[in-house]
Amino acid sequence: MYFALLYDLVDDYLERRGPLREEHLKLAREMEARGELVMGGALADPADRAIIVFKGEEPSVAERFAKADPYVRSGLVRKWTVRKWTVVVGSYLAK
Repeated sequence: MYFALLYDLVDDYLERRGPLREEHLKLAREMEARGELVMGGALADPADRAIIVFKGEEPSVAERFAKADPYVRSGLVRKWTVRKWTVVVGSYLAK
């Protein structure tokens, strides 16, 4: 199953993320290496939301990321939600 972690970002997210970015990316890379994180990134123009896609049996895989994410812990994320994502087409279906 796939789960989408949806972030609503604060207005000054781009200005404030710098000192936290490496820790955020380290966490993402670790989960990617375990096959849990599929892809992720911020939406642009404006950078007001981000989407991170996870693969797992339960939504807890995405929730675990959000709770550990320095962006969330430092207030760069106004609100986050996890939604089950039904993928119907794409190369990730075979993986």
